[in-house]
Amino acid sequence: MENESKIKYTDHIGFHMLLAATGGIMDAYSYVSRGNVFATGQTGNFVLAAIRFLSKDYKGMGQACVPIGAFWMGIFLARHFYYKIYNEKHTNWISGILFLEIAVLFLVGFIPSTLPHLFANTAVSFAAAVQFCTFRNFGGHAAYAPVFCTGNMRSCAEMYYEGFVRKDRECRIRAYHYTGILAAFFAGALMGAGLSVWLGEKAIWMACLLLFVSWKTVDVEKKGQKTGQLLPL
Repeated sequence: MENESKIKYTDHIGFHMLLAATGGIMDAYSYVSRGNVFATGQTGNFVLAAIRFLSKDYKGMGQACVPIGAFWMGIFLARHFYYKIYNEKHTNWISGILFLEIAVLFLVGFIPSTLPHLFANTAVSFAAAVQFCTFRNFGGHAAYAPVFCTGNMRSCAEMYYEGFVRKDRECRIRAYHYTGILAAFFAGALMGAGLSVWLGEKAIWMACLLLFVSWKTVDVEKKGQKTGQLLPL
């Protein structure tokens, strides 16, 4: 494991709000521009696969299974990169994952709407998977998901209860942070939907822009770790 300094921009709540906004953009984009599906979460695809199996629509079942497979492969490869490519060096790993996401989503913007939406949605599912696998907590200990809302809503509600009913100050602060994560996802969804109407398939490049900002933030952290200097947030 690398010897990391105290410079941890990637623990800051603002960094993870940026990632949550990216998740919102991806979901809204896949729904508005790519066939009215939510490509980041796979629960709906499991349900569709089951329904189409019962309806003997095996082609449709296969189409529902493709993004599931892409999501699975994204998780698998993200872990492989961590252990085999980046040798468990966490900061280098997340930098590489962000760069991979940017590349994949940038290419998605070139897939014309005349092609089956399955191609673009599968790529978005892959990008969402590597992000979901790589970014699991903020502040070093508070678990969250950057591309979903349900688990974050549960944690948010729990922290509000612990913070205000049981008078736990730390939980109250976490509740505010979870609220920020949810608000950022909502803002990203608004942005993604609006840009999808305006720019069509190229709207996904806004996600690339936010991911680039995240990637540069990690780059600053990496440079700070090398020099041992604590740079201001």
